[in-house]
Amino acid sequence: MLPAPFRPLLLLLAMLGGCTRAVPVNTQATGESPAVPTVDAGKSAKAAVEAPAEADPYPALLEGKQLLDGLLPLALDRQSGRVWLLLPPPPENGLIGEYLYVEGLTQGLGSNPVGLDRGQIGGARVVRLRVVGERLLVEQPNLAYRALSDDPDEQRAVEQSFARSILWAGEIDARAKDGRLAVEFTGFVVRDAHGSAAQLQRTGQGKYRLDAERSVLDPQAVLAFPDNLEFEALLTFAAEKPGPLASAVTPTPEAMTLVQHHSLVRLPDDGYTPRVFDPRAGSFSVDFLDYAAGLDEPLRKQWIVRHRLRKRNPRAARSKVVEPIVYYVDRGAPEPVRQALIDGASWWAEAFEAAGFVDAFRVELLPEGVHPLDVRYNVIQWVHRSTRGWSYGGGVIDPRTGEMIKGHVSLGSLRVRQDRLLFEGLLGTDKTGSGDPDDPVQLALARIRQLAAHEVGHTLGLAHNFAASTYGRESVMDYPAPWIRVGDDGTLDVSSAYARGVGSWDRFAIDYAYREFAPGVDERAALGDLVADAIARGLRFVDDADARPLSSAHPLGHLWDNGDDPVEALRAAMEVRRIGLAHFGADRIAEGQPLAHLREVFVPLYLHHRYQLEAAAKLIGGLDFRYNLRGDGQPLAEPVDGDGQRRALEAVLDAMEPDFLDLPDSVLALLVPPAFGDPRSSRERFEHATAPAFDALGVATTAGDLALAALFTPERCARLVDQHRRRHELPGLVDVVEAVVDRLFEHRAPDERRRAIQRALQRAAVERMIDRVLDPATGDGVRTVFEAELALLQRKLDRRGDAEGLDAAHAAALARDLNRFLYDRPFDPARRHRPSPAPPGSPIGGGAVFGDVLGGGLGGENSSQD
Repeated sequence: MLPAPFRPLLLLLAMLGGCTRAVPVNTQATGESPAVPTVDAGKSAKAAVEAPAEADPYPALLEGKQLLDGLLPLALDRQSGRVWLLLPPPPENGLIGEYLYVEGLTQGLGSNPVGLDRGQIGGARVVRLRVVGERLLVEQPNLAYRALSDDPDEQRAVEQSFARSILWAGEIDARAKDGRLAVEFTGFVVRDAHGSAAQLQRTGQGKYRLDAERSVLDPQAVLAFPDNLEFEALLTFAAEKPGPLASAVTPTPEAMTLVQHHSLVRLPDDGYTPRVFDPRAGSFSVDFLDYAAGLDEPLRKQWIVRHRLRKRNPRAARSKVVEPIVYYVDRGAPEPVRQALIDGASWWAEAFEAAGFVDAFRVELLPEGVHPLDVRYNVIQWVHRSTRGWSYGGGVIDPRTGEMIKGHVSLGSLRVRQDRLLFEGLLGTDKTGSGDPDDPVQLALARIRQLAAHEVGHTLGLAHNFAASTYGRESVMDYPAPWIRVGDDGTLDVSSAYARGVGSWDRFAIDYAYREFAPGVDERAALGDLVADAIARGLRFVDDADARPLSSAHPLGHLWDNGDDPVEALRAAMEVRRIGLAHFGADRIAEGQPLAHLREVFVPLYLHHRYQLEAAAKLIGGLDFRYNLRGDGQPLAEPVDGDGQRRALEAVLDAMEPDFLDLPDSVLALLVPPAFGDPRSSRERFEHATAPAFDALGVATTAGDLALAALFTPERCARLVDQHRRRHELPGLVDVVEAVVDRLFEHRAPDERRRAIQRALQRAAVERMIDRVLDPATGDGVRTVFEAELALLQRKLDRRGDAEGLDAAHAAALARDLNRFLYDRPFDPARRHRPSPAPPGSPIGGGAVFGDVLGGGLGGENSSQD
């Protein structure tokens, strides 16, 4: 959700030639040491031990150790589990070389909420190996602040103005007479570089610490190649009081062992040219401040994230490529999922063909023996967890340029099963495994193809586009809700549940990111023409920040929605839900399964409308806008028209109707208590105050409150106040609150069964309104409206004479509670609201002027998710 942590955009989000391209498998990929010349270390490891002992004392350190020749020579002691770097004589400044450093997890925890997954990669860093005195430093320069200048003094001024980071330091164990060095590197490998202990504590799993006695380097996983070194360590983390999630997936949770991977990689050569970022084109970026920029230029620089791709003939409109982009699917993915992953990811070949690249993209099975975290391979990895969760597309990015070095996708294996469950809830299990178009298994595979394409799209440098579902299904970078229609005979039609192939937005985004222009062409102008053409064709783009939050305003930006009219799409989703519930029966689970498993199938069916409900609510107080650049001719921001907002409000209120929320007894009879041997509760089921019985009233309240939550987000309320004060034809917050009160309090349900739901939602509405009054972030205009409406409601309830029985008691209790809240409570400091401070007027006494400019640095899919 994002991400992740998109993953906080990472979205800058989520997010990198020689050795780093995917290459055919060979003996190096199997872990055998290649017999190749070293590149950076001067003399080879073999030469190091052949030197005469009397002339070179340090071969004694290497005696009995395995020598590996690669990017840097290594000496490996398999018996003791130790490894040494063999370094050339350092120059006067001590700098041995610069490299790309990446760490990740080969073996994870298996708990989605904690997030320490198999194949998880940390951010790529440029590091310098520098000798200072008798120590080797692994030093990370600060690339967030640069001087893109040929003047070394200008560069030095920037470098000395900002802090750098020393990641590790090790003693020099031996010096040869010719200046060569041996430094034990074991300590660098056997450390918590991924921050696993901190992540465990952050997620409430206890105070884990790295136990050095139970943490070792794995000699079998020390590999040396001409352009990269690979290391692994078994890290054991100890805790006295492990948390519940860690305990659920660890055999002895007091001792949790993960496998951490390290890669030290040759920096790409200077044959890659960065491409300028455009907020309208949907690419991630690497961001930094360039202090060498002219006074008439912005300090902030943004370059998009993309793979290196070059034509053999740059002058040709279409040409074969120098080196194709190849992705490899994890051999651990079972069939038929494996083939579905290959098929879906291969859709991108069409987009590259359209951009003029012939045979530029392909997907294959990962060769046997290749490590999934080897930076030379773009990998689609199949990841297991104890519960379903997000999938991620990220990789290893050169933070200097934005070049994607290694695309890496992590797909959660339980997602495909959840999709199958969704369709079985709608259609039943009679067709499961039949191979027919309405087979839930085939529909789940259709979704996994789309998911593979989506996450690979992130690794190609593309951000989400949550507007693409509003002009067809024109991007795999949207989150797709299954398109389920009601046939003329009243049955559900799933023949077009998921689209196939990339869409028009995807082809444009790849075109912008990768198109190679002939020599002499003004690239910036040509890219501008591509964007202008996309705008003219109506290709809208809305990213995570303007779509993912429930409070967001864009009428076209939402997740898991369909169509260009969110209101009509909501009503269609409500009808699909009605039909599904009407046919809900024991056939929604497989023969021989405990009937209680229907409770899990029931959840996505009962809440089938939830995302489309949120999409419709965004029209209320909505604002239609583009990511404009000066002079691009795009329309300026405009509130959603009044009629559209009122239509949306009516549809959202309909989703709170007791008739819509109540369940027939025939359905409730099937939702039996858990069977012996099954867990009594599960994150995939509704919580129940009536356990072991199914809590039909609680479930109805939960679903109805989804609408209240969407209507009463603080930002939406504030927009309603502001829009209405400027344009009286637009509904204001008073109109929305009164419509909710009228629907819940003034239209009495016809019988006690439904009135109980109504009363529960009345209480939920009052609590939501009180929350807004007490929220310190609530502005005075919003607070005034809610206090006035609550006071009016209190008087109505206090004087209500038409109520009787439970309705009368409920009205009296609400009136008393509101009276105490409005008039008897002491002054609450949280009610104080001060204007936001102005930006600093001078550099003296202010914060960092550019503290929020970088937005997180890499706009990467290390945190993008689906």
